[in-house]
Amino acid sequence: MYSESYSSIDPLVIRFRTKNGWVKAGNGCRVLVMALVGSSSLLDYDTQIRKINALADLEKGPELVGDLSIVSPPDKRKPLWKYLVEETPFIASTLPVYMARDKTERIDPRRLLDVALEHIEGGVGMITIHPTPSREIVNMTSRRLTRWTSRGGGIIIRDLEARGWENENAYMQILNELAEAARKCGTIISLGASFRSANIFDSFDEAQQAEIREQLRLAEMLTKLGVGVVIESPGHARPADINKVAAILKKSGYPIMPLGPIPTDTAVGQDHISSSIGATLMGMAGAAHILAAVTREEHTGGVPTLNSTVEAVQTAKVAAHIIDLHLLTDDHDDYVIAQQRSDNRSCVIGKKGKGCARCGVVCPL
Repeated sequence: MYSESYSSIDPLVIRFRTKNGWVKAGNGCRVLVMALVGSSSLLDYDTQIRKINALADLEKGPELVGDLSIVSPPDKRKPLWKYLVEETPFIASTLPVYMARDKTERIDPRRLLDVALEHIEGGVGMITIHPTPSREIVNMTSRRLTRWTSRGGGIIIRDLEARGWENENAYMQILNELAEAARKCGTIISLGASFRSANIFDSFDEAQQAEIREQLRLAEMLTKLGVGVVIESPGHARPADINKVAAILKKSGYPIMPLGPIPTDTAVGQDHISSSIGATLMGMAGAAHILAAVTREEHTGGVPTLNSTVEAVQTAKVAAHIIDLHLLTDDHDDYVIAQQRSDNRSCVIGKKGKGCARCGVVCPL
């Protein structure tokens, strides 16, 4: 159990406990990368385990891995989050609402709390919650092309609508108990972006701005309770809107996990590239501390393959390094490569001597 209150240290630099010590995220820290895995059916559990193991084999792998499973594992095998905690060096992250639905798709707040506590007490480093959906913000989305795209947020909204908006958001009903458990165990709470924009035309509208204000209010409250907080935002956003969101979030000082941002809707099948560009823009503006790696299948309807999951992490790692290069002047790795090229008189890493298949005898080096 982790007993030190975040109020006794810098509340805007969060700390994850790992098998190898502490990993920090926030202002002045290196940018982290989170890979995403998860079982959408009972048949792909083994595939997800292979993904996790492949990520563990990477020389420059992710620091966090999020379990987005919406089904329990078959037989008596470990849930992916538990496998991550017990069998890997990664910080595990979960979304409790995915496993808290009943057969009618309703959310019982006590069941939601039980799932969240199981994850927290089981060693998960971060949980994402969706406490922002309200009737007021939902009404603001009526003029959007796509009212919401968050899977977790959508579950909460459907539950609220089915109950006729008679009860408060399920997460708000259990927030104090959730915060107390997170404080005791040192688990970070990520405030999910239920109203992140699904396209560049809905970005930075009144609904998104209202949600960001609510995220900041909740972040301040949780920080006072001694809980480390991450804020998620913004989804799809054109470059100008990325800068607007980044300015607000940077001013808040809280660690930010951009969802994307994806700065164009035209990169279908290449969103690992577009999201890394958006994340770099947001990071250079000082508002990206954990990058959620987006795969090329993001808008294709396909399940990410092992290779594309690895590719997404490698692409996000490049973006993270560029942000660190800009904000922390962390150019050590760049200098090593530049020195190798200079010493070997070749731009091809590992090659000694002049010439290559591209330049041949006219190599300028």
